Amino acid sequence: MIVERILVFVPQAGDETIACGGYLSLKQQNRAAIKIIVVGDELGGLSRHLKKQAELRREELLQSLNKLQIKDVQFWQFNDQAIPLSGEILDAYDSAVQGFYPDRILLPAPGEADAGYRRLTRGLLKALSGRWQGELWFYECRQPAPLVNTVIDIGNVLEQKLAALACYASRLKQFDYLQYCRSLAQMRGLSSAKQAGEAFLVYQWDGDEQNFFESRPLISVIVRSQDAQILRQALNSLCKQTYDQLEVILVWFGDQPPNLDDFNVLDIQWIPGKQNRSYNLNLGIAEAKGEFIAILDDDDVVYPEHYALLLAEIQSDPKIDAAHSYCRVVACRRQEERVQLDRTLEIFDSAIESERLLLGNIAPINALLFRAQTFHTFQFDESFQAYEDWALMASLALAGYRFACTEEVSCEYRIYSDAEQTSIADAHAEKGYLAWRQVIQQFIAEQMEASHLEQLSALVQRLDQRESTIGVQLKQAHQQIQRQQKKLEQQQALQDLLNCALPAFGVDAKGRRGMAEMLAGQLSRQTLFSVVMPVYNTDADILLAAIESVIKQSYAGWQLCLVDDGSTRAETIAILEDVQTRLQATGKLRYLRRSRQGGIVQASNDALTVATAPYLAFVDHDDLLGEDALLELALALTRQPECRLLYTDSYKIDHAGSVLHEYHKPDWSPETLTHLNYINHLTVADRQLVVDCLGGLNAQSEGAQDWDLLLRAAQFIDASEVCHLRKPLYSWRATEQSLAYQSAAKPEAFNAGMQSVKQHLQRMGRVDVDCQSNPLGPGVVTSWQSELRTIEIIIPTHNNLPGLKLCLEGLREDTDYSFAQITVVANRCEDAAMLAYLKSLSTEQNIVVATDNRIFNWAAINNSIALKSQADLLLFMNDDVEIRQQDWLRQMQQYIDLAGIAVVGANLYYPDGELQHNGVRTDCRWVADNIQNTGMLGELSTPRNVAAVTGACMLVDRRVFVELGGFDEQFAVNYNDIDYCLAVRKAGYRILQATDVALTNSVRHDYSVSKITDLTSWVKG
Repeated sequence: MIVERILVFVPQAGDETIACGGYLSLKQQNRAAIKIIVVGDELGGLSRHLKKQAELRREELLQSLNKLQIKDVQFWQFNDQAIPLSGEILDAYDSAVQGFYPDRILLPAPGEADAGYRRLTRGLLKALSGRWQGELWFYECRQPAPLVNTVIDIGNVLEQKLAALACYASRLKQFDYLQYCRSLAQMRGLSSAKQAGEAFLVYQWDGDEQNFFESRPLISVIVRSQDAQILRQALNSLCKQTYDQLEVILVWFGDQPPNLDDFNVLDIQWIPGKQNRSYNLNLGIAEAKGEFIAILDDDDVVYPEHYALLLAEIQSDPKIDAAHSYCRVVACRRQEERVQLDRTLEIFDSAIESERLLLGNIAPINALLFRAQTFHTFQFDESFQAYEDWALMASLALAGYRFACTEEVSCEYRIYSDAEQTSIADAHAEKGYLAWRQVIQQFIAEQMEASHLEQLSALVQRLDQRESTIGVQLKQAHQQIQRQQKKLEQQQALQDLLNCALPAFGVDAKGRRGMAEMLAGQLSRQTLFSVVMPVYNTDADILLAAIESVIKQSYAGWQLCLVDDGSTRAETIAILEDVQTRLQATGKLRYLRRSRQGGIVQASNDALTVATAPYLAFVDHDDLLGEDALLELALALTRQPECRLLYTDSYKIDHAGSVLHEYHKPDWSPETLTHLNYINHLTVADRQLVVDCLGGLNAQSEGAQDWDLLLRAAQFIDASEVCHLRKPLYSWRATEQSLAYQSAAKPEAFNAGMQSVKQHLQRMGRVDVDCQSNPLGPGVVTSWQSELRTIEIIIPTHNNLPGLKLCLEGLREDTDYSFAQITVVANRCEDAAMLAYLKSLSTEQNIVVATDNRIFNWAAINNSIALKSQADLLLFMNDDVEIRQQDWLRQMQQYIDLAGIAVVGANLYYPDGELQHNGVRTDCRWVADNIQNTGMLGELSTPRNVAAVTGACMLVDRRVFVELGGFDEQFAVNYNDIDYCLAVRKAGYRILQATDVALTNSVRHDYSVSKITDLTSWVKG
């Protein structure tokens, strides 16, 4: 009789019963040979008390397997939070399989959210590649697997499985696994016409190496080293990466083989190299299996989010060949076995421009992530003993390869020196690199063509413009510093007075904290805010910091509505129990614990049931409130009691609490919110609005619930009921854990956000709504079916015959809008060819030529036509605008149909593709400034509300235009469009920049200064 042999690997005791207890029971009844290997201790590496719990868990496992009549079990006792990917565990996997010789192996599904489960599967498959063939049965444990192909009927043994699971009393205290397993079995049974089922992804494996983690591409990190001490710094930084699908290829050219025992948590291998920098890189790349390749020198480090950020950037566009981050240059020195970080020397914070690479390297190699296919064509030149990375990147630039930048400082380029003062140049001189600069420059020059010189010329022009701009900004900054110094002196005098006066008010604390306490004491004693905080399996230190940030508020009018969404981590539960003890007597805590995880929406809605304060403040379990956040909000409500929605600016912080970004948000901008959740945190809302009007959070918007809530609230509130506090009072922590609450499902969360936007537009009466991911940055772009309205396009012109021809050709032949009338206003046109062309237009359908020979006044010329027009809409356009997309006018018209929108602008580009106009920002100090970028994180690439747009392409509602009296003709040349936009906003209307409409200006303009670069002859003529 042939006996089936089944080998089961699990990360923790209990997983074998949860995932496949029914299947194993059935196989045991058929007398199969079954062996269980428990690879990790759930609580490994923690305190003695918690280790006793791990021992208890092993005893529970034996009792559970006894119920299933399985006797063969091994405990390997690796820390399940850091199951190794290399080292002795690979031999252990191989020995276990070769010793048992299974027909099939059961192991965690690659899609499991828990990193420990993925690490087990990845390490096991690595160990068995080329060593074993047979059936792999991927089981589901922590959550249902998205893809299964086999369902086993366990209806007859379900109760036996549950009885075995009941032996895990310690696990059942943390989570109702009995109900979870019963529900999952019933769901799998329903899907396959069985009473109850267990689901698997069964794969017949031939032993060939392959990436089973299809949704998590492999990054190969090449590390070259000969210094074991310095190497530890680099490898430690790799161990901390939040993105864990990495392989590390160490090219070692030191005297003794490296000891990598401390880094088995990495999938690491080492190969012998030699004293040649480029050779070692090429050698490592040849061994790489990843879809992407990164390079890390042993004396540099990467921050925890580094590869996650770069991967997100490079995957956002298949045309991107390499992505890079900003990089901090740090002076270091060795102190025996330690590395002392002295100071930051500078920060490489410029995006790579191909032309600049021809002049010098502006991004260290550890800041980049390449597509592996790049190295199918290019390699590092092994004749270069320095700057080989610059040579490679310059070659890529000359070949037209594209670079993208994520504007985060996520790595360090370290310079080791004992000198008191050092620099990159000093360090390179010390290493003998500088002599190689000329060699590399010659290498680059030999590859250059005439077109590359034109690119360099364009670069120099841009740098000259930037230098001029920076000079003006420096002068303004110096003046601002002088003003601030005077204010500082005044504030210091006030501070001294406060330090003397505060004790008289019974306040002991001095300085800002004392003043905050004094102000808080003068406010109402009522509980004004319910702080809503759902919690699930949060790291102890992060959760404690979040809760402490509430407890330490200078304003005491709060209650904390804390809901534990069925956490299973012992450290999370311990913190929550401690908080209950501390706040029990204060009356400030409203605490609920759910018996099973329901998700952030369900947990938050549960918190709303116990919230009693008039305002709800939503705080995530891994973020921080500024200590005066609630005080500032309370003061705002005192000034503006009609507020129903308040939000603040915020910081983005890393795991250690260091600030990565400061977000300065716009004031209430409904159309921006429709395309991007620019508000996010901190959001405070009227409880009646959230609970009674909106019915709480929407269960269908899991992962995008904040955005959905704001979109629904926008339909119930007026702009006057929204308050924006322009202060960063909230710190959002950018960690992998901050996404864990959303099941690490970024795509699902984004899809939920798109669905919320779509439903929002449908509620506003839009039909055939389409919502897609913004291809240029974060957020979404939208479109819908809009009834076409009549538009009169007004184009003033002088003697610009080529530009006018190109513009009209685009309007007639490349614009799919049939309700447009074009009026060309000829101002002092004297050129014979121009006059002949204008005469020829008189026979064209839908084109009218008007003559206006007064001294040039852009505002007056446009008013003369616009104020007499009978069209629904007016489009003011320069005579040098080139059409780039057929649906551009439809897109602009759909936006102006939105209630409250009176002006829509388009994105304008230079002929070489450089962004020229992306809206206008205004300020009383410098009037108006053209926006010529898409923001640090691409956030300005979404359709959004702006202060003003340029008259070079401005679509307006004619009714509003007439109501406001048109353009102010005092502004003959400059600022007439800005003045009109300010009048529009003063009248209560809004302005939108349609970033999904792209047009080209055939002549370079600076719209913050003038509409037309050569006005002299036109005005004087």
